[in-house]
Amino acid sequence: MFLIKSVSNFRDAAIGSKMKRNVLFRCAKLSTLNADDVIRLEDLNPHAIVDFRDPKEIKKAPDNLSSKLDRVYLNLPISASTLSRMVDQKNIEGDIAKTYEKVMEQSYKLYINNHKEVWKEFIKILLKSDGKPVIYHCSAGKDRTGIASYIIQRLFNNSMDEIYKNYLLSNQLLTTKAATAEQTTSSNQNDSLVTNVMLDTLAKVKKSYLVSAINEINNRYSSLENYICRELKFTLKDLEKIKNLYSI
Repeated sequence: MFLIKSVSNFRDAAIGSKMKRNVLFRCAKLSTLNADDVIRLEDLNPHAIVDFRDPKEIKKAPDNLSSKLDRVYLNLPISASTLSRMVDQKNIEGDIAKTYEKVMEQSYKLYINNHKEVWKEFIKILLKSDGKPVIYHCSAGKDRTGIASYIIQRLFNNSMDEIYKNYLLSNQLLTTKAATAEQTTSSNQNDSLVTNVMLDTLAKVKKSYLVSAINEINNRYSSLENYICRELKFTLKDLEKIKNLYSI
């Protein structure tokens, strides 16, 4: 098993019996990458390192990459202003976990509807990889990275039980500090209004968050396959190619 210990939530994205191991990796930000693990990643020779963070997050904690790894680094930014919306909702519904869980569910819908170009580019990267390793991450490797993992894992017809189990592993592999270190609102004034309840909610994943994204796909686009083919403009042949590249 290939493991990078200096990075939080680093793990194989492959689940089930059909996906090839040690080629698709999901993780938190690579800013904590140490010298030994930089060498291990260079030896892995990845096709791409995909960063889903927005520029503000990256500025606070840029990935610690060597020049060799930096050549395959790609930023595909996704932002749903989750913490800012939590601050806004606190005034309406109160400083309780349920308030912020609803904001998280809405963020997952925004990931699907507002960032189609990101998912389009991500799938293009997989198609061009020739089966070489791809590493993808956001800040904590749980939400935006969780959506990316769902898209890949579901293409291989993995059971939803397996997908949810893999998704929820983030709760075991992340501390609140690691999961929220770079999370800020859109204004310094609002940052002072952030509460521990917000941060504790932001640090965890819940099944209902991923379900929210899946329901959005099914309700608005009929199925994940339709979302990828009709909205992102890929073909069934493209989907088969991805499966062939990353199947056992």
